[in-house]
Amino acid sequence: MTIQTTRSVDEVIGELEESYIASSPRSRDYFERGQSSMAGAPKGAYFHKPYPLAMDRGEGCYLYDLDGRCFVDCANHHTAQILGHANPAVAEVVRRQLERGIVLGAPMGVEAEMCEEMCRRVASLERIRFCNSGTEATLHAIRLARFFSGRGKVAKFEGGYHGSHDAVEISVSPPLDQAGPPEAPVALPTAGGMAPNAAENVVILPYDDEAAVERLVEQYRDDLACIIFDPKAGIWSQRREFVQAVRECARKNGVLFILDEIVGFRVAMGGLQEHYGIDPDLTTYGKVVGGGFPAGAFGGRAELMDLLDNSQGGSGIFQSGTFSAHPMVMGAGMATLRQLTPEAFAHLNGLGERLREGLEELFEREQIAAKIVVLGSLFSLYFTDREVTNYRVAAKSNQGLSYPIFLALLEQGYYLNQGLGMCALSLPMAASHVDGLVEAVGVAIERVT
Repeated sequence: MTIQTTRSVDEVIGELEESYIASSPRSRDYFERGQSSMAGAPKGAYFHKPYPLAMDRGEGCYLYDLDGRCFVDCANHHTAQILGHANPAVAEVVRRQLERGIVLGAPMGVEAEMCEEMCRRVASLERIRFCNSGTEATLHAIRLARFFSGRGKVAKFEGGYHGSHDAVEISVSPPLDQAGPPEAPVALPTAGGMAPNAAENVVILPYDDEAAVERLVEQYRDDLACIIFDPKAGIWSQRREFVQAVRECARKNGVLFILDEIVGFRVAMGGLQEHYGIDPDLTTYGKVVGGGFPAGAFGGRAELMDLLDNSQGGSGIFQSGTFSAHPMVMGAGMATLRQLTPEAFAHLNGLGERLREGLEELFEREQIAAKIVVLGSLFSLYFTDREVTNYRVAAKSNQGLSYPIFLALLEQGYYLNQGLGMCALSLPMAASHVDGLVEAVGVAIERVT
């Protein structure tokens, strides 16, 4: 059955917010102090009502706020802290690098080590370049695809997020009444201030519809530089057959295929492409590859990546950046990858499976209209009775419950992303943390409904 509330949602939210405010006075003071100099929270993703918690420190899978409360961290800094917080091996590498110099304006050796390790792990990587964020990674990969192909349009999927630049910040969260038919979505700018013609250069494809993808790619293939695809690991359920069909559609139509693994690389040694059994032309990375520091990367076939090799005289395309391949980031990344062994992935993915089984059993037992999406150690929670396979299903879920349940979970000491999407488990966690989260979700639903 669907969730029915005995009180108005506004009443429940009011009670939860009162409790939140009473228990976090130092976070409130910090937020109010910042209003005179910051444009809201330090960054947009940090803000949630009534104000964001300010943290004092993190250790393992725990966060401690300014008021001394402890939380099990299931947000994982936007999924980036796969080893948890204050990992000793990462901290030691950073300490040693600080002693040698923060950054010296020249290679220090660790860059090659990191590139070799990534190419060893991922079969499709013949060359790789590092940059400073996932946004930069997709920007440079798309620019490389345009240069190689001589074409200007980019195909991306409705609801797919690939960073904050005009080539991709299109139809990330379009209003459903303006988005067009499901089988032929309309390209709509997501952010204000974009170039007036940005949407004209983007073809929007629907998730979970092979026939529509095939038709749209065939229609625009002579203009398409690439298809960029994020399988939405742990966010929406994606069929293996669909993911493989998208890759084959690109190949058949002579369009470069870019796989966005900025979130999904943490599901296996070889990432999403190992999990789904595909071989992209280019892949973009971020988050876990930086070991907690700002990092992005893109790589793929030598034929493409060698166009960036200015040691050969240059081909007309260039990629660099003051802090790209920063030695401290490379060292932290290597220290992270060394700990992401097959045994580590088995532990992480086992925790994810335990969470899925626990929540599905809870929802069935209590007859709650909710879905848990899990891939590896990534997960999202939706209040709907439909399988969440695309943006439109997610957008039609009961999103009004996400915020109060987020607050109710905080009361119990579980820190998730405010929309309950793109959450993550970390290596220091044990089965008891997962079981506790399942129990807390049940208590939160009972509190809110």
